[in-house]
Amino acid sequence: MRTGDNIGILDLQTRTTFRALVQMIIQPIEYIASTRGAVQVEDAVLVKVYEYVIWTLDHSLAYTTEEQLNLNNSSMSTATARLLNTAAAYLIQSGQAKCPLDMRVFTKRTPFTYLSRSDRLRVITLLDCLDINLASLPTPYTNNPGLIRNMMDVLNQLTLFGYYSEWTAYGTTRFLPPDNRRLEYFPIGWCQSNYPGVAFGYRDLRGFLLKYPHKRSDHNG
Repeated sequence: MRTGDNIGILDLQTRTTFRALVQMIIQPIEYIASTRGAVQVEDAVLVKVYEYVIWTLDHSLAYTTEEQLNLNNSSMSTATARLLNTAAAYLIQSGQAKCPLDMRVFTKRTPFTYLSRSDRLRVITLLDCLDINLASLPTPYTNNPGLIRNMMDVLNQLTLFGYYSEWTAYGTTRFLPPDNRRLEYFPIGWCQSNYPGVAFGYRDLRGFLLKYPHKRSDHNG
């Protein structure tokens, strides 16, 4: 196992930052209208989608790529959490935050988590538009506009992938390599859609075996 594989998932500041991120992307609501009536929607934080995002970021880079990005003693998720918090601090200091902060619980370490949902979205927009001093950002995002913009897309995509996948249903095996994961219960989406579960193949009639006798004719020369 590489040095940074579990840094993000165990780091409290990284976890709280990504909790705030997925809650921004998927707004917690209890019910939505559908053709099936009122359907309950799971909270992205409660189903721990943030863990999926962290785990995927930390296990999707080749070792050589980590070396090129100077991540030998860190992880991609931890570096990305620092990026979000650095941009959040800039948003607050520049007076661009629209909603007041609760200074009784505010901490300088994870300012992104104390912003309102709309101000967190402003942080993402600020980074996507590169409207910040790129030299002030943490490694590997320092003066790297391409990586910053790409990561803003990746964060949105991974959150949705994790939310609509079977991630939470893997339970205690969700941090294992994909081949070693086992479904421990049905995700709520499967229950709502009446999906019966994975079919591993059944013995059934596939037709009849037909035999054609070989016909050979003798030719006299």
